[in-house]
Amino acid sequence: MEYISGIETAFKNYIGPDSVDNLRNSINQKPMILIAGDQLTGKSTQAKNLANYFGGTFHSVGNLFREVAAKRGITVAEQAKLLLTERGIDVEIDYKTCEMISGENISTNLGVIEGRQPAYMGSFMENLGKKNIVRIYFQCSIRDQALRFLRREIGEDAYAKGLKNVPDMDYDSLESLKDEIFNLGLVESDDVVERFIENQDRDNDDRARYSSLYGFDYGNLDGYDIVINTTNKEADFVFKEVVSELEKSGFRTN
Repeated sequence: MEYISGIETAFKNYIGPDSVDNLRNSINQKPMILIAGDQLTGKSTQAKNLANYFGGTFHSVGNLFREVAAKRGITVAEQAKLLLTERGIDVEIDYKTCEMISGENISTNLGVIEGRQPAYMGSFMENLGKKNIVRIYFQCSIRDQALRFLRREIGEDAYAKGLKNVPDMDYDSLESLKDEIFNLGLVESDDVVERFIENQDRDNDDRARYSSLYGFDYGNLDGYDIVINTTNKEADFVFKEVVSELEKSGFRTN
């Protein structure tokens, strides 16, 4: 796992020469559930559900990025573009993620951390001695991602219309669904399509950035213990599946 040394080098260069030792010394063995996944797969919902179910603490890495972007007066998408060439802010957020994974500041019996990179940061922390980590990846079809985007951005009526009229087939990207969304005749069709594409571009930018900086692709499923496909599944069903998979994996919550 060459990316382990890439993360260590970045932390020492941008955070400080003692940064890795400080992480190692902060570790306790509180369990950690680390969640990543494709956009619009329900990973945030499931992370919050798991935190509630196990009496744990929920953290969103995305919130850290949003807070930084807001302070700079730019959008998250604009920040993602800037971070392809800027260094420092993203490494600082990754370091804060590792601090959360260490368990030092978790007051409950476990932590649930959701974002793009926590699973791979978890592998780094595991290399430093952190135990009882489980890494979960959520995925679903492009069509389901698009329908869920309609539900989130416009509402249930738009979701129902898409469910009925968007052909149930494999799509290469959200952009490949552009015509299907236009054909739904929604009031906000133009704006929705642009937000679709912006979402996908941001994901691609983030993947390129992590690959360049550390040498890993957070979409590589080899980095996960459990992979959950949420296509055509409601949140309650997915949650039961996740809990079942955690039990099978032998993950201990205390």
